[in-house]
Amino acid sequence: MALSPTRPISCAGRSAREDAHADLPIEEFGTRITADGRLGEVHFRAPFELPPIHGVKMGMPAEELHRLYPGVERISDEREKYGWTMLKTNLSDTLTLGVGIREDVVRIISLTDPTAVYPERPYKYADPSLAEAYDLTMTDPVDLARRPNSGWCYGRPPGIDASRWPVSTTNGMPLRHAFTVKLPPQYRTLGDEYVAISLFVDEQWETPPASRNVDTGGARRADPRRFDMEFMDSDYVLFWLTEEEFAAPLGTPPAIEGAPVPGWLSKSPLDYFGEFNLPSTVAEQQAKNVFSPGGLAVNELLAAARPARGWKNLPGTEALDYGWPIEITLREGDPNVGKPAREFRHENEFSGYIAAYSEEGQELGLERFQDWHAHLGGTMFPMQGYPDFSPFYIEISEIFGGFNFGDGVAQIDLKEMKLEWAC
Repeated sequence: MALSPTRPISCAGRSAREDAHADLPIEEFGTRITADGRLGEVHFRAPFELPPIHGVKMGMPAEELHRLYPGVERISDEREKYGWTMLKTNLSDTLTLGVGIREDVVRIISLTDPTAVYPERPYKYADPSLAEAYDLTMTDPVDLARRPNSGWCYGRPPGIDASRWPVSTTNGMPLRHAFTVKLPPQYRTLGDEYVAISLFVDEQWETPPASRNVDTGGARRADPRRFDMEFMDSDYVLFWLTEEEFAAPLGTPPAIEGAPVPGWLSKSPLDYFGEFNLPSTVAEQQAKNVFSPGGLAVNELLAAARPARGWKNLPGTEALDYGWPIEITLREGDPNVGKPAREFRHENEFSGYIAAYSEEGQELGLERFQDWHAHLGGTMFPMQGYPDFSPFYIEISEIFGGFNFGDGVAQIDLKEMKLEWAC
């Protein structure tokens, strides 16, 4: 079909909301590309300015539209509850004009080929092979000489020496090890041989000085089980580990000539992360819950007078010898196991996914699954939109490895090796 005016869009096979032109707000313009690479749909939304399309202008009064197209057909659409009236009329066998009315004026115009066939989107339906979800919780730090069975946060990774340790592409410093977790069998998406993942993260807490030492391409290309993910100007690197690597000696970050020393190496965890951004030990949690007649100010003075101790106050290099063990527990009764989460209700109908804060989700009490440091699969709790991920994902809080997501959470797709976070 001939659609005008448009400009080329390159993201073939993706939805209209994903394919908005980079220079425009995402809701103002979008397309869909057919399975054979043709333009199957284009839509515009106010305040997008454009010439009339088949006589229809943005901002046109609804009564004028009905005079122009008296046979226009109203269609059922979930946007009705937000005040929209959606209409369509067939201009030919291969071209349908769609119009969205709100507050009695035209605010959406679309052209669609009703004969178009679109590529199947991955992970559209439920995956019956995935039958379990798990909650991940950190416990008090231990010396990593006592290797936690299921993995740990902070500290040093196993089986990754200085030659494999990832380096930031922006500042030339070694990335920080955030966590290593041994995955339950159903989440070992790279194959049964690869039992664990280690995630490294770029500098998120300080502004590092500029460095010219950013040549990390060679190490990246040399390791087929290393996956580099960039999001919001930060590098993340994930390694898949074998059983032997998971049990191997702890790695040591490289000393890189010409690169600044990162704060997580030169400072204590308390000085680097800040008290509020670190997990609390059981003793610290109990101390906060104990009532004292002296009042908050007196308690703070007493706490300040006590000598600093514990993992949080260790020098950075010594703190790397300790980790916060991860406990993995089976999540019971989650109806969303194996079902990919999507942004809109009609998309979730394909898999049966139930959003936690939808009416049905609230009736089922799905918010009860929100208390975790991290979790594998099941009900997702993004801070904003749902990423188009497979059901084989891990969702992580900031505290699970010391991230800075702006008080948000992140998800990592363990099939597609993608990471997104929002706050």
